[in-house]
Amino acid sequence: MRKLCILFAAFCLVGLTACDASQTNLRKAGYATIQAYNATAPLALAYAQQPSADPTIKAEIKTASADTMKVITPLGTDLQSSNPLTALEVSAATAAVAALQAQIAKETVK
Repeated sequence: MRKLCILFAAFCLVGLTACDASQTNLRKAGYATIQAYNATAPLALAYAQQPSADPTIKAEIKTASADTMKVITPLGTDLQSSNPLTALEVSAATAAVAALQAQIAKETVK
């Protein structure tokens, strides 16, 4: 529950900060989020391919990865098409990548 509260607070903070942001800043944040995902995805794949991978953590990573793709894909499309971005779109993608990173971090803590 505490992690959920922290994630919600971070999401709100990013959302409030990004509300006044220009498209340039939103685009920079969007590209940074996609770069973070591109750095994180190979870690998720590497963990999933380990024979000794914890099935529970593996399933959580798979779910978090699928959830991340649901928001990263449209963000990438909007960036490539030069469509206007919204603060909510960028914040949702940032939160999804953070959730995926948190799931991967569970294994390193173990």
